[in-house]
Amino acid sequence: MRVLLIAHYFPPDGGAGSQRPASFAQHFPSLGAEITVVCRQLDDGKRGVYEPADRTLVERTAQARIRRAVALDGETWTSALLREAREAVRVERPDIIVVTLSPFEHAEVGFAIQREFGIPVVLDLRDPWALDGWHTYRHHFQWRAALATMRHALESADGVVMNVPGARTAAETIAPRRGKLPYGVVTNGWEESDFAQTPDVPVSNKLRIRFAGTFVCRFMNDRSLLRQMRALLRGRGESIDERGRSPLYLLGALKWMRDEHFGPAAEDFMLEIAGAREAQTDEIIAESGCADSVRQVGYLPHNESARFISGADVLLLPMHGLRRGARARMVPGKLYEYLGTGRPILGLCPDGDARDWILRDPRSRVGYPTHVLSIARKLREMHAMWRNGEYVHSRRPEWVHEFSRRTQAQRMVDYLSQVIEQSRAPFCSQACSQACSQVCSQVCEQAPAPRRSAA
Repeated sequence: MRVLLIAHYFPPDGGAGSQRPASFAQHFPSLGAEITVVCRQLDDGKRGVYEPADRTLVERTAQARIRRAVALDGETWTSALLREAREAVRVERPDIIVVTLSPFEHAEVGFAIQREFGIPVVLDLRDPWALDGWHTYRHHFQWRAALATMRHALESADGVVMNVPGARTAAETIAPRRGKLPYGVVTNGWEESDFAQTPDVPVSNKLRIRFAGTFVCRFMNDRSLLRQMRALLRGRGESIDERGRSPLYLLGALKWMRDEHFGPAAEDFMLEIAGAREAQTDEIIAESGCADSVRQVGYLPHNESARFISGADVLLLPMHGLRRGARARMVPGKLYEYLGTGRPILGLCPDGDARDWILRDPRSRVGYPTHVLSIARKLREMHAMWRNGEYVHSRRPEWVHEFSRRTQAQRMVDYLSQVIEQSRAPFCSQACSQACSQVCSQVCEQAPAPRRSAA
């Protein structure tokens, strides 16, 4: 199998967006799939705060063929990637195209190749597009237009992969793939080489709660009445409370415990943050009343981040709040690495896949993300276990291995094989009679996919 992967984010790009395509590039060759990656060529001087350079993953992708697109003056990245992808198709002759999204406009790269060369295309959604409450639009009608574009893309692709079961359920409600290959689910994961060892963490004088990533504190910009009104008018796929993805409620719980509700033990907590510093996060910490219980270490490259979280007493996973009865459609990618460490997790999560998985570990706890007293209760329970030495040993349950990057890469390869097989089936039935179907099947395994028009 020859795979052409279109990826906006790819090493040396840092951050969560590049880790998934990097894992495909790393593991596909050993799973029987040759892979060529078409990605951006981005100069370090043009990187923003959310696009840090991190070269620690570059070596892992050495077995893949990498083609980097350079955007010409006035050219969009979608156009640049398409131009490079066309050349890659002519040279590499792939069996299938995979476009990992976001940015979601890059789906057109896959469909253009599908129309021009008749190669099946699979959309790999790292986020649920217009169904994602984090992706805001200027108004409701703009969101409706994005939803229509998403629905058309899901119906037109030869295959669609979502990254959590909750996202698949949401996608099935707007675009059921009747008569087509069903949605696949390939989660993010943790790299076994990053966590080959699960070291003990001895009890110290502080219970170190560690968070690796970036808090989302843009709501701090909406504190004026006018900005709040504008925020209410924005369109989005679901109603969420963004404040849960910030340190606001965790620090509120620590402050509540300090105010004579937990005695001197309230001073035992230390929140340690590894991620790019932002003014809004600093503002929340400064106003919390417990800034002395926070330490920020700044952005860490991937390998250093892995060591950082492995040394935590407790790992923090904050998520957004949801209305009662709703289930989350996403899981932060950092959860999988947390699971790989074998360390206890404090999940501030709504109902959904992340909450369900964290609760499989008896030492971890889950509180509601925007409820101070719920968080405070879980902190007290974890403090007691920490004091009793129950958090010294790292324990990685066997079921966590189902989320390893290699296991998930195998699932993607299996899904792509199904797409290729299904895309060849109509050609086979037209070219061969029922009597020679067995011979035809053998021939089709070697034949290139027929030219087809886009759905």
